[in-house]
Parts: sequence; C-alpha cells; structure tokens
Amino acid sequence: MRRTDTEILLRSRVLDHSARKKMADFVQHEVPQVQNFVKSGNQFLRTARSFIVKSVREGKLTRDRGRAYFKEMLHTILFCGSINSPIIKPEEILEYGEFHLLSAKYPDVFQKYNTHLPTRPPYTVLLKAVVEIMGTNVNEVLECLMDLNDQMAVDFTDDNSSKCGNAFVSTVISSCYFYNVIVREKTNNYFGASLSCKGRQQKEIMIDILCCQTWHRDISLAVCVGNWFNKQAFRFPPKVQSMAFKINPPGVGSTPGSRYDRPSRVQMSSSLERSRPPLKQRISLIHRELYGIWYDMLTDVNYDPIPVSHKHLYYEFGNCAECESLSQLLCANQPIAERLEYTNFLTEPTNRSGLINLKHERLEENLKLLGFNGGRHLEFYDPSV
Repeated sequence: MRRTDTEILLRSRVLDHSARKKMADFVQHEVPQVQNFVKSGNQFLRTARSFIVKSVREGKLTRDRGRAYFKEMLHTILFCGSINSPIIKPEEILEYGEFHLLSAKYPDVFQKYNTHLPTRPPYTVLLKAVVEIMGTNVNEVLECLMDLNDQMAVDFTDDNSSKCGNAFVSTVISSCYFYNVIVREKTNNYFGASLSCKGRQQKEIMIDILCCQTWHRDISLAVCVGNWFNKQAFRFPPKVQSMAFKINPPGVGSTPGSRYDRPSRVQMSSSLERSRPPLKQRISLIHRELYGIWYDMLTDVNYDPIPVSHKHLYYEFGNCAECESLSQLLCANQPIAERLEYTNFLTEPTNRSGLINLKHERLEENLKLLGFNGGRHLEFYDPSV
C-alpha cells in the first residue's frame, strides 16, 4: 500500500524529532563534565562492588551489610546524577547490562534515587565499609584506600589528556582519637573523608544533608557557627588528636598502573614514622597540614602537624574530612560529647535549633532549584530495607 503524503510528513517529523533528541543526547555526552561523571560513577560502583563481594566471600563482611553498603553507594551516585546540571539518568551512568541487572536486583534504589535523599557521600560509605572490614589501624585503612583509589581511576575528558582520577573519590582522609590521661587509654581511631561532590549547589546540598541528618549535632553546629559567624562553637576536652592525609590521585607524574618516580619513604610526621612500615609508591601519601580555617574554629584539638593559618582562604565549612572523623568520635563516645564546653552563643537552645533550621531551609531551596522531587516532607533513603 502506497503511503500518503500526510503519512510521509508525519513519519519525517517523528524521525526528525528522534534525530534531534539523539543529537541533544550526543551533545550532552560530549560535555567533559558529564563524561567524567559517567566514567567515575561507573568505575566507582564496579570497584566497590568487587571489593564488597570479595569481602563477603572471605567472611570479613556479612551479606546483609555488604548489600546495604553497595545499595547506599548506588543510590547516592544516582541521586547525584538527578541533581546534576544537566541531569544524568541511571541508564546513562550504568552500562546496559549493569543497568538491567542492578535495577532488577535493587528496585527500591531506582524507585527512590530521585525522591529520597542520601545521608552521606558515596566515598564516605566506602570508607565506613573499609574500616569495618580492615579494622581501625590507620596504616591498613590507608593502604586499602590507596588500592581502591587506584582501581577506580579513569582518564578524565578535558584539555589535559594525562589527567586521571575519579570525581567521587575523596583525596583527603582524616583520623582522630581521644586519649584519656586519667586511665591512660585511647579510643579507637575514627575516620572521615573530604566531600567528594562537584558543583556549588550540589556541595551545599550534601553539606546541609550531613548537618541536618548525619553528623553529630555538635559538629553540625560548629559548621553553622563557623560559616555564618566565623566563631568557635565549643571546646573539646584535652587530648583529642587529629591527623589528616592527602592521597594523590593516580596519574600525577605517571600513567595508571605504573610505578611513580617518587621516594620510597612517604612524608610523615616523626611521631608516626616509627610505627608505620613503608607505604606503596603507586599512590603517594602526604601527611598534610589542615586548612587554617577549620583549625581556627577548633583550636583545642591537637593536630599533627600543627596547621598553618590561611587568612585569605575561604571555603564553606563541611568540606573537610575532619568533620566526619570528629563526628564519628562524638557519636561513639557519649562521655566525650558531654564534656564539650559550649561558647556563650550556643548556651541558648533556641540558637542551636535555629542554626540547623537555616541549614534545612537552604537544603530545601537548593533541591527545589535543581528540580528534585522530594514532596512536602524530605525523606531519606534506608539501604537496609
């Protein structure tokens, strides 16, 4: 049967619309930031899944815990795609086979990534899994993270073709503990990672989620007071020790998988040098000095090494790894939290609740601006279900 001119015209319009859509998708995926997001998310999830499966198989992690860790990382990365500009859909992040496999295996993740908020960045989830699997020895945790970072590295799409890394990987890790001078005992080591999130509004969203939902309330207050009043919120009891380490991304002076031309000994403070064996050279570990802005807010913490103040440096509180590690310390040790000495500004309970409310308002506003469909009341994703 011969087609009429109308049928031909209608079909041509459909084909034209389809072609334009494909071209738009093509153009979007030609944007380096989108390509880096997709590459990073895909490789992050593949590496994390292999690590968790191996740990479960070896009996280092229960199946339920491993499942919850991976679901949380998957949900958070898909959420980050939903608030990205432009939006990056799950089927664009995951390869075809993985998308169908994972969406069938974890349907709630794909149903809730754009309606329920995560509670922490994906690398923080991975760090928590590493600590549960490896224990709290600083050296062993860092060794494991370096291995995983190396496996997660992708070639970034930009003008510098030699640059590689992963957009979801934190490069700064913090470790802290409390030493009780009376009974001469120290707590476990508690770890945190710097914020691994791109984009100003996206960073604000994640920081506000951490402040409103995840961190110990006193750490959240310290972030609020530091951001809006440039003052100290409270003082820790004596002998809280904090160390931070910067892990260089793969590709710094080398290509992925090769050995770097670096000294065999990693830079460390003298107090730690005797207790640690030499670390791998594939990724150099640098014992870094803290940014002065966080140090100025919590001057009573014993930092190693002593930070250098940066008077003109500004970034929003909540980015640094110390927030997470100190929050972990307070959450696990209520007696330490009870010994915090609030500044005059925080002695009024209404001031404390008001600060968190301001964070919550900014969170809702940013989510609205980025088109996140959270409904009237924000809900958070529970990976254990």
